[in-house]
Amino acid sequence: MRALARSGGGLAFLAALVAVTFVATTATAKPKKKNEDDSEAVTDEMKKGFVVLTDGQGTVIAVDKTWGEDHNVFYGDGKTMYRQRVHGGGADGGAGTWDYNFWSPRVNSASVGAKAGGKYVLYCGDDETALKKVPDADAKKMLDAAVWKKPMWHRQAQFLARDDRGTYYYVDRLRDDYGGKGHRIFAGPKGGMKELPMTNVVADSKGEIYATKRGELRFVTTSDAASWINGGTKTELTIVPIEDNVPMIYRDLGVYEGSLGTPCDDQ
Repeated sequence: MRALARSGGGLAFLAALVAVTFVATTATAKPKKKNEDDSEAVTDEMKKGFVVLTDGQGTVIAVDKTWGEDHNVFYGDGKTMYRQRVHGGGADGGAGTWDYNFWSPRVNSASVGAKAGGKYVLYCGDDETALKKVPDADAKKMLDAAVWKKPMWHRQAQFLARDDRGTYYYVDRLRDDYGGKGHRIFAGPKGGMKELPMTNVVADSKGEIYATKRGELRFVTTSDAASWINGGTKTELTIVPIEDNVPMIYRDLGVYEGSLGTPCDDQ
């Protein structure tokens, strides 16, 4: 499993192509300040319900073995543990089995579960990893000493398009629970995209425009068309649906390196 390194969508496209001339004077909203508290409140009572699992290679998962309503799943190295964004799962109390599905965008699906016979498994797409339960005494020491964090990753995909030569144009922003702003734009070939410094974001009933630092490049989006404008040259772009390309965005574009804070980041 990949070691933790650093801390993920759609755009409401509107009706008509925008042709706007503006002076880029207003800076984009700033991302969440680094010194804001990202700690997660994990009580001693919560810890009593956790089972601690490991693959023996550095991956540690603390999960609510009762499949509680708070859906507590944390991943890390046992010292620093990040909450996972759980979006589904289930439990069979009679059989003692459960599973949690969690957000991990580099794979099509990700889950951790307890199977019949006391077996624990981590699924990262088609990859299946057997997990072992950490002995209770060791688990308690680990849980008491660990630093508990909110989800590591704070951003989400906003828009993706490309030209007919394979140059991609990608916009992301902070997740809604972090304000939904802080837009960034990247351009380049797959695997070699670079961030372009922005000075302005225009958003109104006719579409959105992202202006770069020099004020010469504009990215215009509409309901079914997008273009990249450099001076007097406009290049028509093909919109690439976010929902159909999430693993490619987070794995192949070259925008996001290192860990996103999930146990399936190295897939």
